[in-house]
Amino acid sequence: MKLKYGMNPYQDFAEIIDNSGAFKILNGNPSVINVLDALNSWQLVKETSKTLEKPAATSFKHVTPSGMAVSGTLSETEQQAYLTKSEPSELGAAYAKARGADRLASFGDFIALSEPVDATTAKMIKSEVSDGVIAPEFSAEALEILKTKKKGGYVIFSIDRNYEPEEIESREVFGITIRQKRNQLQVTDELLQDIRTESNPVTKQIADDIKLGILTLKYTQSNSICVVNKGQVIGIGSGQQSRILCSGLALNKANVWYQKMKLDYSFLNQHEGLKRTELDQLIEQKREEVFADKVVLNELEGSCLISDGFFPQKDNIELAAKYGIQYIASPVGSIRDQEIMDTARKHGITFINIGVRLFHH
Repeated sequence: MKLKYGMNPYQDFAEIIDNSGAFKILNGNPSVINVLDALNSWQLVKETSKTLEKPAATSFKHVTPSGMAVSGTLSETEQQAYLTKSEPSELGAAYAKARGADRLASFGDFIALSEPVDATTAKMIKSEVSDGVIAPEFSAEALEILKTKKKGGYVIFSIDRNYEPEEIESREVFGITIRQKRNQLQVTDELLQDIRTESNPVTKQIADDIKLGILTLKYTQSNSICVVNKGQVIGIGSGQQSRILCSGLALNKANVWYQKMKLDYSFLNQHEGLKRTELDQLIEQKREEVFADKVVLNELEGSCLISDGFFPQKDNIELAAKYGIQYIASPVGSIRDQEIMDTARKHGITFINIGVRLFHH
């Protein structure tokens, strides 16, 4: 099928070939980036929902997640911070949490939802600035709601939830074809058995959070680090050449998210009638005014940091400790592994060797 354009508007020819018939355009005229976001984000929510047995949602930007979450009840503060006026469905709650991790970064996102889209979730999506959505199905009412978005041009994809591609995948770069086995890593409890330092118990919630982090990094542009707490990825650092830069990005984003969880939102009462994007800016300004660079994440219990590759230096562990991280899950393999474990032990961090690298490009 023909696309609007390639990666950039001046690349005026683009198409996709799907011999399976599993992937369908229901509305809009997508670009290559829309397709890449859709196919990557769909894999993430599909695998997460299957692994954790909960509805899952992600907010994607430039072929990497800016937020990822599974369903859960929204607190009153979360409803205020995420600009959610009424209690959403389970699927809608997952998306509110996914977008809520970094609403500024999610401006103009691509959405993936693991379950059939209901009208309540569609109304939530319609209220946000977003480029498109992919899901296995849409109710008739949900589809009609979404088709009115962006003056009828909102991109809507459906995909067969049972579709599985061939084991060998290929891509072409500068006229050269690369073929490899797909990344079919199964994220199970077996990845969490090699506990190198044990300061805190690995409860089911912690195990699920670590698995959520592993799945997220599986579809995040490397190098990548994420921070997870209670079914929500609250900070992602991706695409950096240095792992300490990834750690810094992820931890800072998580800290900013938790600062917003501690705000008094009564100040919004004097700003009724503003657009959601304007409210997001006001919330960010208030956060900066109240907290600036103050570290508050160290007050949050049960935060997990997951890495897609081994840590070359102990500086990542020291930084994680500053932000109150209690669990780290990462492959090992550094010549400084012992120093890294000693540092984790000193700070009371439980360190789990997941034994696999998770690079994605």
